[in-house]
Amino acid sequence: MNEAELATRTANLPELFANRLPEAALEGLRSMANGGEWDELLDLLLAALQQTGAIVTGEERDELGAVLEGWGLPTGQVDKLVVRG
Repeated sequence: MNEAELATRTANLPELFANRLPEAALEGLRSMANGGEWDELLDLLLAALQQTGAIVTGEERDELGAVLEGWGLPTGQVDKLVVRG
């Protein structure tokens, strides 16, 4: 995947999880998405999902892993998410 596609996929992540995250975290994620702060967005998103125990689907977990891998970031944090479905 090219960088433009990767940026688009990353920018869409806050809305994918919007109904499972605290408003304060969601505001921060949206701000980071608007600023193209991909590393920070992914760090905060993973932390928020883990701290809240939010349930993610296998497809969502795979999307997070693919985006992390695309940016050359470690993917181990996705294994700590609560996955159902």
